[in-house]
Amino acid sequence: MPTAPTPSPFISMWFGNFFEPFYSDADAVRKGIADVAGLGFNSVNLDSKPWEDFFARYKGDPPSQYVATQELMMSEAAKHGLDYTCLALYLCGDNLYPNIRDVPPVRGEQAVLPNGQPMGTYKYWSPVAQATMVDHVAGLLRLYGAGMRRRSDGRIAMQTMFDPIAKPSFDEEGRKHYLDWLSQRYNGDLAELSRRYDVIAGSFDGLLPADYWLRPDELNWVGCALPTANDFLAQTPDYYRWVDNQTYLGDVMVNYFATMREHWRGMDPQLFVEPVLHQWGYFFNPPSQPDWQTGQRALDVYRLARHVDSVLFIAAPLNAENRPDASVLSVEGAIARTANEGRPFTGGLYMGRHINEDVYRTVPPAEAIATQVAAGAKRLHVYGYSGLDDGGVLFRMDDVFKDSLCNGTRWAAEVIPLLEEPRPQEVAVLFPAAMSFYEPLELDDGGRHRMDILGWYQQMTDLGWHVDIVHPDQVAAGALQNYQHLVVPTDSLYGLTDTGAAEAAIRAFVEAGGTMMHGAGCALANRVFGITEEAVDFDCIRWQEDLIPHGWSTSAFTSAGENIGSYIGSDRPGILRTSIGRGRVLSFGFEYGYAYSRRTMPIVPPAYGRSEMHPLALLKRTPIDDEIGISPSALMHPTRGVETAIFGSRAVIVNHRASPIDISGIHARRLIPLTPSAPGWLAAHSAVYVEL
Repeated sequence: MPTAPTPSPFISMWFGNFFEPFYSDADAVRKGIADVAGLGFNSVNLDSKPWEDFFARYKGDPPSQYVATQELMMSEAAKHGLDYTCLALYLCGDNLYPNIRDVPPVRGEQAVLPNGQPMGTYKYWSPVAQATMVDHVAGLLRLYGAGMRRRSDGRIAMQTMFDPIAKPSFDEEGRKHYLDWLSQRYNGDLAELSRRYDVIAGSFDGLLPADYWLRPDELNWVGCALPTANDFLAQTPDYYRWVDNQTYLGDVMVNYFATMREHWRGMDPQLFVEPVLHQWGYFFNPPSQPDWQTGQRALDVYRLARHVDSVLFIAAPLNAENRPDASVLSVEGAIARTANEGRPFTGGLYMGRHINEDVYRTVPPAEAIATQVAAGAKRLHVYGYSGLDDGGVLFRMDDVFKDSLCNGTRWAAEVIPLLEEPRPQEVAVLFPAAMSFYEPLELDDGGRHRMDILGWYQQMTDLGWHVDIVHPDQVAAGALQNYQHLVVPTDSLYGLTDTGAAEAAIRAFVEAGGTMMHGAGCALANRVFGITEEAVDFDCIRWQEDLIPHGWSTSAFTSAGENIGSYIGSDRPGILRTSIGRGRVLSFGFEYGYAYSRRTMPIVPPAYGRSEMHPLALLKRTPIDDEIGISPSALMHPTRGVETAIFGSRAVIVNHRASPIDISGIHARRLIPLTPSAPGWLAAHSAVYVEL
């Protein structure tokens, strides 16, 4: 008896119809849907947010031009064998689209500005606002559910909550909501709050908006006032306001998702809710785009993942220095994979002419797709076909781009169903949760804090290791038990959250034989293992090769341990190995990850004349290579810029380099190349599926 064909994985394209020609030109819509199908997509994501014309349609009114076009898109999708999903909610004021939509949204209840005017966005905790969201999703299901995407278990996929931005409200109820929370946060200690905020108040209820919120007059539907670098450095009253404000909004977000989960379950047990949580990268937000950064949105994807069926965010191959870099997608994919904790997840990709740069001239679409497949994504969501306001204008891309995109989607459709086993758990990178949550991009000089985690990730994958990015909450719950090594990258705000349980778990991990690695200024290493250091003048480190330690700070270690790399001028420890139980801690007196990945490299300091010294990226063998070596699961001798992901007896190898790679040493019974190449070679910026 022949076996049933393996169902094709969900590969979806967002298709907006705000702009012409797709707003009213039926022929353009038909050609667009045909193009989407021809590019290898099997589902269309429609921008069906809760505007009044949708609610009128639910009541039986004739469709508006906007709704009618979506209904045409649904019917055209069916003709090409595609189904669709609906992007049902956009929980920020931007769903007004005041310049391109003449129909107001249905919010139920809005947040209110200090001057009493509506803020133009949702009051997340309002039962009235939540009810409108439920009514909208119910209306979409009732009218259009028959053609919606269904998973293999029959559940209807609903992608919703796109780019959420929780906001405070300064009406009477909203003030009480925040001030009750604030009183609980301070355990009723008004004196402590007054000291931190530098205010005089007789009660929590007596605090004015300007007392408890950071410059509330600067709030609008998407933006807010931001603290300064000096606020963080000096821990000014505005620093404490910012931290409390963000913590509150984060709790609002989590409580919202927990509440809505019960609404969705009560509405339809067959509903599969997958929020699209961020549009332009989760951890690597594009520089110079202040309104769209995670550090302003009080968004912790790990915390929210507990309350939905799956979490998704859209990523682009753009690093924190604004350079195209496919390995950014690997990091974002590792965050999505680990946040979903073993559940099948959707890899999100921002395609088209990116808002900051034409990144896909450097990173072909097919390479970007293969990187998400290597991360373990079981589904793909691509943004977007027509989105002139933010750069997702894939329909305008040239044939070279589209050919690569089509090659990538078809390869992914063939390969994803074959990757049935989970990836190995070898190296855990501790997610810098406090920094991601509280630090606006403007306070990360040159993106260096975020580049540190990227460099650590690259160093590990360059040695063939499999890397997950684990949240401190997951560490506290026992996540480290399956790993050999732990990397602690820079978290510039470490200690803002309660990390006691995670620190205890990390100490137990190392004592039991694990290795922990960290760079300069690591508060965790000091608190858990008593590793101390002091700032020193910049100098090079004598190691097997003399090393130029180009982080942004330089320190020498003052605690006991084995000195394995000394500063040349002082002979003080710049690289320290500390034995802890059966394990060890490797300490570097500079920011190792940043030094590995940064844009520029320094010259040899003039004081050393003609001496040969090099940064990490030019060493023949790095200190990490020397200390932990190559992953035991490596299929071949690792090459920098080539990433291998193993799934049981199968693997995906992605070549992020601009040159082909010799893979003839891998003994494989089957290969599925992303790009045709000579036998035994993996093409540049390409990938290959391998059966071992």
